[in-house]
Amino acid sequence: MIIPEGVTVVTTAILYAIFQYFIRIGDAISQLLNVIVFFGTNPNESVSGRAHRLGRTHKPWGWLEIAIDWVFSPIQPKHCEESHNADISRAAKFLREG
Repeated sequence: MIIPEGVTVVTTAILYAIFQYFIRIGDAISQLLNVIVFFGTNPNESVSGRAHRLGRTHKPWGWLEIAIDWVFSPIQPKHCEESHNADISRAAKFLREG
Protein backbone atom coordinates (compact mmCIF):
# COMPACT_ATOMS: atom_id res chain seq x y z
CA MET A 1 0.00 0.00 0.00
CA ILE A 2 1.34 3.41 -0.94
CA ILE A 3 0.83 5.98 1.80
CA PRO A 4 0.83 9.64 0.68
CA GLU A 5 3.42 11.96 2.18
CA GLY A 6 2.34 13.41 5.50
CA VAL A 7 -0.07 10.57 6.28
CA THR A 8 1.06 8.25 9.00
CA VAL A 9 0.48 4.53 9.21
CA VAL A 10 -1.71 5.13 12.27
CA THR A 11 -3.88 7.60 10.34
CA THR A 12 -4.22 5.10 7.50
CA ALA A 13 -5.23 2.36 9.96
CA ILE A 14 -7.84 4.62 11.54
CA LEU A 15 -9.27 5.61 8.14
CA TYR A 16 -9.40 1.94 7.11
CA ALA A 17 -11.23 1.03 10.34
CA ILE A 18 -13.76 3.82 9.73
CA PHE A 19 -14.23 2.66 6.13
CA GLN A 20 -14.84 -0.93 7.28
CA TYR A 21 -17.35 0.36 9.84
CA PHE A 22 -19.40 2.04 7.11
CA ILE A 23 -19.20 -1.11 4.96
CA ARG A 24 -20.73 -3.07 7.87
CA ILE A 25 -23.48 -0.45 8.25
CA GLY A 26 -24.27 -0.72 4.52
CA ASP A 27 -24.37 -4.50 4.78
CA ALA A 28 -26.70 -4.35 7.78
CA ILE A 29 -29.04 -1.96 5.95
CA SER A 30 -29.06 -4.27 2.94
CA GLN A 31 -29.93 -7.25 5.13
CA LEU A 32 -32.72 -5.26 6.79
CA LEU A 33 -34.13 -4.22 3.41
CA ASN A 34 -34.00 -7.84 2.25
CA VAL A 35 -36.25 -8.84 5.16
CA ILE A 36 -38.58 -5.82 5.32
CA VAL A 37 -39.00 -4.78 1.68
CA PHE A 38 -38.39 -8.06 -0.16
CA PHE A 39 -39.88 -10.35 2.53
CA GLY A 40 -36.70 -12.41 2.75
CA THR A 41 -36.63 -15.38 5.07
CA ASN A 42 -32.89 -15.25 5.74
CA PRO A 43 -32.04 -12.18 7.87
CA ASN A 44 -28.32 -12.65 7.17
CA GLU A 45 -28.60 -12.38 3.38
CA SER A 46 -28.03 -9.06 1.62
CA VAL A 47 -30.21 -7.82 -1.22
CA SER A 48 -27.24 -8.05 -3.59
CA GLY A 49 -26.40 -11.59 -2.51
CA ARG A 50 -30.02 -12.65 -2.91
CA ALA A 51 -30.20 -11.03 -6.35
CA HIS A 52 -27.19 -13.07 -7.43
CA ARG A 53 -28.52 -16.31 -5.91
CA LEU A 54 -31.98 -15.97 -7.49
CA GLY A 55 -30.99 -14.06 -10.62
CA ARG A 56 -30.77 -17.09 -12.88
CA THR A 57 -34.08 -18.64 -11.85
CA HIS A 58 -36.31 -15.60 -11.23
CA LYS A 59 -36.35 -12.85 -13.87
CA PRO A 60 -37.10 -9.91 -11.55
CA TRP A 61 -34.11 -10.84 -9.39
CA GLY A 62 -31.98 -11.13 -12.53
CA TRP A 63 -32.97 -7.61 -13.55
CA LEU A 64 -32.23 -6.35 -10.04
CA GLU A 65 -28.81 -8.05 -10.16
CA ILE A 66 -28.01 -6.30 -13.45
CA ALA A 67 -29.12 -2.93 -12.02
CA ILE A 68 -27.18 -3.32 -8.77
CA ASP A 69 -24.04 -4.50 -10.60
CA TRP A 70 -24.33 -1.50 -12.92
CA VAL A 71 -24.61 0.94 -9.99
CA PHE A 72 -21.60 -0.57 -8.22
CA SER A 73 -19.53 -1.17 -11.39
CA PRO A 74 -17.24 1.86 -10.92
CA ILE A 75 -16.09 0.59 -7.51
CA GLN A 76 -16.73 -3.17 -7.52
CA PRO A 77 -17.22 -5.28 -10.63
CA LYS A 78 -19.57 -8.25 -10.08
CA HIS A 79 -20.87 -6.70 -6.85
CA CYS A 80 -23.78 -9.12 -6.45
CA GLU A 81 -21.58 -12.18 -6.90
CA GLU A 82 -19.08 -10.79 -4.39
CA SER A 83 -21.91 -10.05 -1.95
CA HIS A 84 -23.26 -13.57 -2.34
CA ASN A 85 -19.80 -14.99 -1.63
CA ALA A 86 -19.49 -12.70 1.41
CA ASP A 87 -22.89 -13.88 2.69
CA ILE A 88 -21.72 -17.51 2.40
CA SER A 89 -18.38 -16.76 4.08
CA ARG A 90 -20.09 -14.93 6.92
CA ALA A 91 -22.49 -17.87 7.46
CA ALA A 92 -19.62 -20.38 7.42
CA LYS A 93 -17.66 -18.30 9.94
CA PHE A 94 -20.72 -18.10 12.19
CA LEU A 95 -21.14 -21.89 12.06
CA ARG A 96 -17.44 -22.48 12.81
CA GLU A 97 -17.36 -20.08 15.74
CA GLY A 98 -20.78 -21.03 17.07
